[in-house]
Amino acid sequence: MKDFVISVNNTVLYIALAFVWLMGLVTMFGASFLTGLAVLIGGTLTWCIISGFWFVQSATYEELRKLNAKS
Repeated sequence: MKDFVISVNNTVLYIALAFVWLMGLVTMFGASFLTGLAVLIGGTLTWCIISGFWFVQSATYEELRKLNAKS
């Protein structure tokens, strides 16, 4: 079950990144270039922080699972 949750959350994270980029590009070409650029940079940095915590947690889970399988 945990593997399923990890794969779903990874998918959701990448969909969220695509949405951030879409909104940034739409804002960049629709309203203001600098505002769109700020959305792209700020949104991507925020995504990196959130996904970093998630990927470290899921990698730790994988490593613990491997260690438990050896013993």
